[in-house]
Amino acid sequence: MGTLIRKATVNDAKQVADVINSVISEGKYTLFDRAFSEEEERAFILSLRDRSAVYVAAIDNAVVGVQSIDLFANFAECVRHVATMGTWLRTDFRGRGIGRLLAEESFRFARSADYRKVVIQILVDNEAALRFYRSLGFQDIGIARLHVRLGGKFHDEVYLEKFL
Repeated sequence: MGTLIRKATVNDAKQVADVINSVISEGKYTLFDRAFSEEEERAFILSLRDRSAVYVAAIDNAVVGVQSIDLFANFAECVRHVATMGTWLRTDFRGRGIGRLLAEESFRFARSADYRKVVIQILVDNEAALRFYRSLGFQDIGIARLHVRLGGKFHDEVYLEKFL
């Protein structure tokens, strides 16, 4: 059972939303706090510019992982060399190297789109994600205290960066 990594298309919108929503429903791994509809995901995929991408990991045509890579800030020309990324995997497919496969493709894309580094934020108590991103070469650069409010509780976020 091989894993296929490819760019998402609008036809993947439902499965992409399902994967992201499965992580949101866990309530502790993402700053997203509401589910995305298929229509919202379709609109997002259609809105992607030439320096943005969503990759999916598919096994037997079923999407089991999603990773986005996008401009860190679209309002300031001075940071156009900085990307941000997010990764979502179905619970039963974590720890199998799928995130790493997605990241390799996202890094290739980022380099070809003239990004020089990737900056991410991870909830401080998401130890698995911190281990994952650090294993990819991300370095901690700071903590934003009480930065995210989920379920009425404030959480710190760790900021990390990786130079490409």
